[in-house]
Amino acid sequence: MPVPLPPLVLASASPRRKELLASLGLAFAVQPAPIAEEAVQAVFAHLPPNRQVAYLARHKAKAVRRALGAARPAPLVIAADTVVAIDGRVLGKPADEAEARAMLARLQGREHTVHTAISL
Repeated sequence: MPVPLPPLVLASASPRRKELLASLGLAFAVQPAPIAEEAVQAVFAHLPPNRQVAYLARHKAKAVRRALGAARPAPLVIAADTVVAIDGRVLGKPADEAEARAMLARLQGREHTVHTAISL
């Protein structure tokens, strides 16, 4: 007899991440991570971009798991983080449309890297 899987919780409010999970046909709940993302990113800013996203994804998953308390069965929490880096430096989230346009102009025609980490 198969063992039932615990519920799946997406630790993100991202419409794209919700869409990706839904496309897999998985049932899941959404519980955004209760963290100040910019503050956490600042703590990891000294690390290379690939390590920054790994730590942030793990931090989000742990924060949601703690927020859920002693729920039984214990849910599987999936968290992710993505950053864009150019010249080895992470570009933050643009504050407004003007900043987004400036960021895209900076990236245009230049090699850059998109790093994504997933934590379960």
